[in-house]
Amino acid sequence: MSQPGEPCESVILCEGYHDRAFWAEWLKKLRCVDPRDTAQPMLEPLDVRDPWGGRVIRGQFGFWNSKGAFIRVQPCDGKGNLLPEARRRLRARSDRRLAHLVLCVDADLPAGLSNGPAPPTSANLAPVVREFDEQSRQNDDGEWILDNGGTLVSHVCWRTDDPSADALPETQTLERLICAAIAAAYPARSSAVTAWLRSRPDPPAPSVKEFSWSHMAGWYAEHGCEDFYRQVWRDDAIAAQLRERLTACGAWRVAAALAGG
Repeated sequence: MSQPGEPCESVILCEGYHDRAFWAEWLKKLRCVDPRDTAQPMLEPLDVRDPWGGRVIRGQFGFWNSKGAFIRVQPCDGKGNLLPEARRRLRARSDRRLAHLVLCVDADLPAGLSNGPAPPTSANLAPVVREFDEQSRQNDDGEWILDNGGTLVSHVCWRTDDPSADALPETQTLERLICAAIAAAYPARSSAVTAWLRSRPDPPAPSVKEFSWSHMAGWYAEHGCEDFYRQVWRDDAIAAQLRERLTACGAWRVAAALAGG
C-alpha cells in the first residue's frame, strides 16, 4: 500500500454533468482552486494535471484544496456506473494513493418517505468496501475506513426534509434540493414557477427537471442549463439555504472535509 507523503487524491463519483457542475462551484465556495481559473491562456495551457502529472480529461474536473490536496470530480453517466467505478478506483489505490472516495447519488425516494429503502449505491457499498479490505470499519458518521485510516469512503445522497409543495418536485433529487433552497430564498419566484407550470396546456408527465429548468429559464437563461447548477452557489441568499439543507443531509460535512476544513 502507498505510504504517506506519496502523491494522492480524493475522488467524487457523481451521476452526471449537472452534479459535476454543482460540486465544482460548491468546492470553489469552500475555497478550493480550479487551476483553469488561474491559467493565463496566452502563456500556458489550460490543462489540469493530477498529482501524478496526468491530464484530467473525459469530462472530469480537478481542484486543489486549501491544504494543497487534489480533488477529482468524475461524472459516471448514471447511477448504475458508480459502484463499478468505485471498484476500479479502490483497486488502483495500491499504485495511486486514494485519501477519500465519495459516491454521490439522488435518493430517488418520494418526499416525506424517511424510512424507505436505502438507495442501491448505499445498500451495496458495504460488500464493495469489504472486498478490498476485510478489516474495514464504519465510523460514527457511517463512513468506511480502509487501510487503517489510509482511505475513507463516504456516501452522499441528495435529499431535503422540506415538506411536499406545489413548487417542489416530489422525488428526492438534487433538483428538489435546489428548488427548495430557491423557494426559501425567493418565495415569489416559486409562486411564479408554480403558476406557470399549472397554466401549461397539455402538460407532459411530471419531471423533476420541469421545476429546475423553469427557474433557469426565468432567472438564469443567459447562462444555460449546466451553468444553472453553478449559479445557485453564486447567489448568497440561495447558497445560505443550500448550506442549511446540505448540512441536514450530511453532505456539507463531507464537502468540508474534502476542502480541507
